[in-house]
Amino acid sequence: MRKKVFLGLLALLMSAPSVFAGERLSDYTLRKYQDFTGNRIRWTCITDNNVILKEIDAFIAEVYRDLPYKALDYEQEKLFWESNYKVETFCYIFATEGLDLKEVRLALKDQMQKDEDYIASHEKMKGANGGVAPQMYILTSDVMSCYMSFSVASALFHGMRVKNLYAAALKKNPSLWNANTGMGQWLYYAPGFVGGGLKKAAKYFQAAYDGATDSCDRFFTSVYLSQICFEQGDSASCARYLAEAEAISPESHHVKNVRKQNAKGVSLFYYNRHRTGIDENDDPDATELN
Repeated sequence: MRKKVFLGLLALLMSAPSVFAGERLSDYTLRKYQDFTGNRIRWTCITDNNVILKEIDAFIAEVYRDLPYKALDYEQEKLFWESNYKVETFCYIFATEGLDLKEVRLALKDQMQKDEDYIASHEKMKGANGGVAPQMYILTSDVMSCYMSFSVASALFHGMRVKNLYAAALKKNPSLWNANTGMGQWLYYAPGFVGGGLKKAAKYFQAAYDGATDSCDRFFTSVYLSQICFEQGDSASCARYLAEAEAISPESHHVKNVRKQNAKGVSLFYYNRHRTGIDENDDPDATELN
């Protein structure tokens, strides 16, 4: 049922006219994205993933209803919201009964290809209609990060492209909190021989925190920065940033889980890397992971 609803919404979107706006997203999309970030915080307070997935569907349906009439660059903003949808549902769908992992992988791969095709065809265009919005680079990289989490081979194949996409967004706007967070995570997890490292990552997480424009942005950046402080042995700063996030959303299970992991002596980054599931692909038919 969810698949049929989503396909119906996509059919509506495809009927809208194409208008190019280059590096700009509409005020409508930027405002709705801020609302979406606020909902992402609220969803960390809900324990039933099926409830969250239904709310994500409802939010995206509301966005799609008006997007054809309010977008500056309809093609780009459609891809932006399709990517948002896939990235956010990716966080919750693994608790869904009867999930087809191959279908999830292929959907992510298809989105990644569409996003990359748009970027390739528009980033070199000249004039007012040329270029790509920095947020589009970020979401494309986020989709790619979700996709490559299925296997080590995929991570090796796409890893540098992820970094380059975040770098492209930061070149256009160095203060974007989500681009800095993405780059920080890449640097944290990447081995030293390709440029990764905790000290390098810490600079970007600090920049993400400094670039947060409201409490929604600050919630996520505070949590991430707290875990950098935890890894660096700065328990006082870790506690301060976690308290800041907790003040924004006292009932967040995300913060509670971070505290739980820290009490065990590990950071959120360590926990994310070592938890079982999506990062260990054992499907012999997963030939599309490239």
